[in-house]
Amino acid sequence: MSLNISMSKRNIIAQLEQIRVLPILVTDDVDQAIRCVTTLAENGLPAVEITLRTPNAMTVLREVVKACPTVTVGAGTILTQAQLDAVRETGAAFGISPGITPLLAKTAADSGLPYFPGVGGASDLMLALEHGFNVVKLFPSDIVGATKMAKALGGPFPDVKFCLTGGVTVEATPALLQQSNILCVGGSWMCPASLINAGDWAEIGALAAAAAAAGKK
Repeated sequence: MSLNISMSKRNIIAQLEQIRVLPILVTDDVDQAIRCVTTLAENGLPAVEITLRTPNAMTVLREVVKACPTVTVGAGTILTQAQLDAVRETGAAFGISPGITPLLAKTAADSGLPYFPGVGGASDLMLALEHGFNVVKLFPSDIVGATKMAKALGGPFPDVKFCLTGGVTVEATPALLQQSNILCVGGSWMCPASLINAGDWAEIGALAAAAAAAGKK
């Protein structure tokens, strides 16, 4: 891995450690995505994960990266080697997966793209560490135990940091972030589809500001 890529990943981790809340955006409309990401950034959330859950997601990702150069734009729900390669071509700053496989972990490690695999327990985490990943997504957080699981894994894996996603709320965020091995939390509550489709950017801005404030409590 080159020095520039290593620095890039360190910078992303440092940013997540500062803002503590990563918005997760699901939309298939380029204009809506750009407006939403801009609104999130203006209200204290200058990093975003755009999921690959929609048919047009790769185009959305590419256009948001171009339109929002001051925002750290990453891709989520990376499930395959082909998706990982496509994400790299969009210019995205980082990639995230909900789980981990040996092939995807190796591909990601070799790719140079700052990448955060998903884990649900100790075996997943051991596989992630074998490929050099010590910052991981704990998913689905609410199902696997959230801070209880992170605390349990912190014993045998003291150098690992977790991003909790799945069932996270703004109300729960301050308590979740009190645990030392929780780097950040992620969720879509500040940019729900209903508000995006309604074009209610004022409400999205208010929710983003509340999420940013919860990350600093």
